[in-house]
Parts: sequence; structure tokens; C-alpha cells
Amino acid sequence: MVAWEEWPLAVKETPASFRRTMFRDFLRSLPNTAAALLLASMALNSAAADDWPQRRGPRNDGISAETQWSSNWNADGPPRAWQATVGMGFSGIIVANETVFTMGHAADDQDSVLALEAATGREVWRHSYPEPLNPKMYEGGPNSTPTFADGVIYAASRLGKIHALDAATGTVRWQVDLQVTAGKTKNDWGLSGAPLVVGDRVFLNYGNGATALDRATGKLVWTLGGGDRNSFCSPVMFENQGTPLLLMHMKKELLGVSTVDGKEIFRHRFGKGFETHCADPVLVPNGIFISSGDDGGEVVSVSTKGARRVWKNTNLGTFTGTAVYRDGYLYGLDAGGYKRANQQLRCISVQDGTISWALPGYGQGSLIAAGDRLIVLSDQGELSVVRASPAKGEILASAQVLGGKCWTQPALANGRLYLRNAKGDLVCLRLDS
Repeated sequence: MVAWEEWPLAVKETPASFRRTMFRDFLRSLPNTAAALLLASMALNSAAADDWPQRRGPRNDGISAETQWSSNWNADGPPRAWQATVGMGFSGIIVANETVFTMGHAADDQDSVLALEAATGREVWRHSYPEPLNPKMYEGGPNSTPTFADGVIYAASRLGKIHALDAATGTVRWQVDLQVTAGKTKNDWGLSGAPLVVGDRVFLNYGNGATALDRATGKLVWTLGGGDRNSFCSPVMFENQGTPLLLMHMKKELLGVSTVDGKEIFRHRFGKGFETHCADPVLVPNGIFISSGDDGGEVVSVSTKGARRVWKNTNLGTFTGTAVYRDGYLYGLDAGGYKRANQQLRCISVQDGTISWALPGYGQGSLIAAGDRLIVLSDQGELSVVRASPAKGEILASAQVLGGKCWTQPALANGRLYLRNAKGDLVCLRLDS
């Protein structure tokens, strides 16, 4: 079989979705035995290329299926493919069909949703609309990450302007102002969570709880109304004994609501101090892990009778970055009382929250996992690869790749790593070399 490195550039630069279609058609043309052998050969190879279509990756868990990427860097870090300027903000990066999408703020009080070529960084389109910078305790700009689904980009501004844009052209399919349709939010930092697209609906963490829009038209389906209970994280789907629920980590509680009509199914009190809940709920085998820099972390078990605490401690209280779960352990960046000297990358047991190891120096950064490795970006732009093992906090590679404030989660897609800082410097690093 020809190695990937030997494939023609024209094939390697073809969008991943089109390559998959070509490969499927190729398989159909083979005799059954040949196809079976080829599939078996593929199964032995753990490498997998994948898009990153939403805030926390393909399965919304912060984990990439890609495994055969390189962390053998020189002192300057991975090779840099390109760099672009996308505007002020903390919006994350998503990747679909060889196109990169994010949001940023320009000096003329305009927010933009941008589309860039994944291979070159060339701007494909930009959709702009009026929105104030609104700096308060940090630089300002959009916080929410766009979501890609079936050729459409769904993007949310801090003031609740929701856009559905054609992913290929940037053409507006519909736009909605939640302050008009769902009531005004009193949160000083506005809407920060990413849109969650499930079935024919778009769910948002807005106001006093979730708001659901019709995916095709933007029409309001249901809402829990405006108000000040919303937090900064994104809604998460959770199946409770066969019933799909929407998990909302709100200002004062973990809330489970029906996806059908927004009816409250359970409420579990969580939060104290500043109640700045930025980390998404994480689904784990024994329940749901929730955490914040104010109130530590806990696992909550949900049943038809409601929610109950499994354990709670202060061993992992994440702030700007959401933890990832792998093989019985949670990996995340503890806020350390919001003092950088105390902030650590930690590995804890999901069973009882005990600490397996801790590494200092990452501040209020963020991380993702890919195979048995963690990709960690510190809040000052240092990129590290750390072994995802409870046995030891082993750093495999490290390099300074960005400057400025880096709160935005990395994105890994098709051998490329995408990172950005607050002022809008976006870099694409090659991990496939």
C-alpha cells in the first residue's frame, strides 16, 4: 500500500469529506474479499484524519481521533504553515471541508465571522455586523465559537445576534436577535457558549436557561427567557436512560431540560463566589463532571429521580478550559484560586477526584486530547504535548508558539493544529511532518 507521504499533493489537499466519498466509491468497486482485506488493513492502522466542526471537536468531548501526528519538534516548535489576523476576541476555531471558521472584532465596532482556507490561510469570505467591543476585565470581542452542520455555519454574538451562514459563500440564510425574540440577558459578558446543533434545532445558553431555535428558519421554538442566570459555557446533550436531555451549567446550578419543550427535568445546585462557569459539562462513566474556578469540581449522577452528588472536592476547578476524560481519568487546568503561580495541569481520578499528578506553568490555558497525548496551550502561548497517562505527568514536547493572552482552545484537524490569541493572531501548525 502506498504511504500517505507518497500520495500526490493534489489528492492530499482535496477536502477530507470529498476524499471520504472517493474512497467509499472505490471500496464499492472492489470485489467483496478485496474490500474486506483493505478495511481490515485500515483497522490495524490507528491513524485517523478528521474535521473539527464544533467547539470541542467531532464528538463534542475535546478529543481528536487523530493519533499519528508528530511531536518531534525543534526548539521553534512545529512547522508553521501560515498565520492570519482575525480580529479581537476569544472565539474558538472550527474546521470543516478544508475551511477554517472563527470570529473576531474589528476597530470599527464590527464583529465578523470569517472563513479561511485551511491549507493557506487565504480569506474565503467574511460576514460583518455591528457589535461593540465591550471590554470588561479582559480585551472584549466575541467569545462564542461557531458551529458547522450540513453546510451551514451557526454563529452567536455576545449580544445575542444569531446568524446562519452558508459555509461555502458566507451568504446569510437567516438571522435572529435573541434580545427581541427571547428577552434581554443581564449578564455583563453576554452570550459566550457555542451553538449546539442537534436534529432540526439550534440550542443556546442564553438568559435564564436554554433557548431553542428552528435550524432551518431561526424561528423561536422555546425559551426559558431572558435574565441573569446564564453562564459562559455551551449546552451539552446527555442521554438519561434513553431520554435525551440538554445539560446547562448555569450560574448557580447544573440544569437538565427537555429538548422538546425546555421543561426542567432536574436542577443541581453548584456555584459560589464569582460563579464564573466557563467550562462545559463533561460526560463521564459515573455521571457528569462540572467544575469552576470558584467551586472546585464534582461528579453528578442523574436518574429518573433527579440528580445527586457522587463526589466533590477542590482538586480540579477549571476556568477558561474544559477538562477532557480518558480511560478513567480527567485532565484539566486547575484555576488555582485565579493566581497563576498556583495554576496547574492536573490528572484526577473520575471515581473520587484524587490527584494522580500535577504540572505547573500553564496558567488559565486550555487543552485537547488526541490519542494517548494531550495538546496543551498555556495562557501565554506556550504549546506542550503531555502524555495522557495517570502514571506520570510526562512532557513530550514544548515550544513558545504565540504571544499575548491565549484562552482559546486548540483545534486539530487533518494533521494541522490551529491556535489563536486574544488580539486575533491565528496560526496554523503542521503536525503531520
